[in-house]
Amino acid sequence: MKRISRFILGVMAVGALCVLIFGPRPEPAVPPDRERDVVIHYWEKWLGPEYEAIQQVVDDFNDSVGREKHIYVELMSMSDIDQKTLVATAGGVPPDVAGLWDPMVVQFGSLGALVPLEDLAKAHHITAADYKPVYWNASHWAGHLYALPSTPAAVALFYNRRIFQENAAKLRSAGLDPDRPPQTIDELDRYSDVLTVYVTDAHGNRHVQRVGYLPMPPEWDWYVTSMPLWFGAEEWDARGRRFTLTDPGVIRAFEWMERFPRKLGVATVSEFFTSQGGFNTAQNSFMLGTQVMELQGPWMANYIHHDNPSMDHDWAVAPFPTAVPGLKNVTYCPFDTLMIPRGCKHIPEAFEFIAYVNRQDVMEKLCMLHCKNSPLSKVSWNFLHHHPNPYIGVFEELASSPNAHMTMQCPIAQEAGGELTAIVQGVLALEVDPKPALAAAQVRLQARYEEFEKALNRRMRAAN
Repeated sequence: MKRISRFILGVMAVGALCVLIFGPRPEPAVPPDRERDVVIHYWEKWLGPEYEAIQQVVDDFNDSVGREKHIYVELMSMSDIDQKTLVATAGGVPPDVAGLWDPMVVQFGSLGALVPLEDLAKAHHITAADYKPVYWNASHWAGHLYALPSTPAAVALFYNRRIFQENAAKLRSAGLDPDRPPQTIDELDRYSDVLTVYVTDAHGNRHVQRVGYLPMPPEWDWYVTSMPLWFGAEEWDARGRRFTLTDPGVIRAFEWMERFPRKLGVATVSEFFTSQGGFNTAQNSFMLGTQVMELQGPWMANYIHHDNPSMDHDWAVAPFPTAVPGLKNVTYCPFDTLMIPRGCKHIPEAFEFIAYVNRQDVMEKLCMLHCKNSPLSKVSWNFLHHHPNPYIGVFEELASSPNAHMTMQCPIAQEAGGELTAIVQGVLALEVDPKPALAAAQVRLQARYEEFEKALNRRMRAAN
């Protein structure tokens, strides 16, 4: 706890106690044996079907390994879980297990707010060979294993096959193949242009009725800043510990995104998105057929099936095309994590549950319920052939690719992501020129990172 800043300890401890005293409490299906069981408090961020899925896993654990080893897991859904976990850890009253996101590995790890797990993993015979490298590597920071995955993701191109076929003649006349998805960024642009449909109202104003592709779906912008990956660039150099926002590939990616509002018109794009529903509704633009192609994760199959089952056979998935000749199977792989906060009083028992979730049979059950790919290096025949996403093999291949990328391994990754998202929003509104905006962000974020490093070094020296 000494490595966590005194400021956080002083300001947030009261909040931690309030969370624990006044926060919600779960209703366990089978109550623990209070005299014999070690009760593990597990905070998770999920709601709805995703929460119900992890509750199944918790119940299974309590009725099997937990019963045998006298461990009982109590699951609690927690909003703002990253902030509340840090608050509770600083106050010395953390949950035993926290279900967080991959950027917290570096952020919390650098603050000394997590328990290193490498010795526990070794004792449970959990090794790098069990995982796809992109997830295993992103679970480490500064030589320590700080997390194991719960459910992962990889992103790919969803496209509407029916609309491709209905516009086969137009695509062929443009030199494009309606029987396959675009293979390059240039082809994606050309497909998008052909498949975009405009209508003119009685006043002579042009409106978009259907768009081929847009880079930022409404209510789902959290990975749009990873677009430089498909241009052969990254925004952070982990070895050099520096941002690379002025890299030509990064600039090119942001300038490419600017192409869409310039071609379609800012007002037209804004009007189009305003007319569509939220991501998880039947009025989602992709499910309506008013957007033909979209960058999304494997869970999209669940939303299509539940919100618009008539579309079940109209769509397909392929790797998102790149702008670099020969660069293939590029993807971005964020994931949900299970961590043990510093100050946990039941570390071995907490890890028993984390290890249970990472068993192949359990992990595959959870990932199928969440409609996601697996973080594990081996998957079963049943997982591939009975998964609710019929294209799960595409996501498995992408996540296993050497061109699968993790979230930037930077302690201020969330802050950087927020600033880059704001730049994208400005670019799409044609209010921001990408090149100078990225140059300015480079200076600000690099200075912010160096400030963070200095503060961290001061805390480490004080602790020693």
